[in-house]
Amino acid sequence: MIRHIFMWQVAESAKNSEVLDLLGQLSDRLTMINSWEVGGHQGEPNENGEPWDGALITDFATWEDLEAYSTDPFHEEIVGQLLPMVRSRAVVDFVREEGRK
Repeated sequence: MIRHIFMWQVAESAKNSEVLDLLGQLSDRLTMINSWEVGGHQGEPNENGEPWDGALITDFATWEDLEAYSTDPFHEEIVGQLLPMVRSRAVVDFVREEGRK
C-alpha cells in the first residue's frame, strides 16, 4: 500500500476551514483512493515549533493509483484552487507495510 501525506500552512488571506472544505471534495470523486483522512491542527503552538495547519493522509493500492490521483483533472483543478490558499506545503509518499499501525 502506498501512503501519501500532504501537509499545509494556511496563507494569511485564507481560512483553514476553506482548505479543509476544498480537500474534502476529493474523496467523493476519486475512486482510486483506498482510504482517506483529513484534519486541521488542534491546540496551541508549543516548544516543538510552529505546527502545520492540517494534513491529508490517503492510501493507494499501487504507485500507479497514486499517479492516476495526482494527474486526474479534478485533482489538478482542486490543487489550482488550493495553492493560493497555502503559504507552505509538504508531501511525503512511502510504501506502508501491511500489518503495521
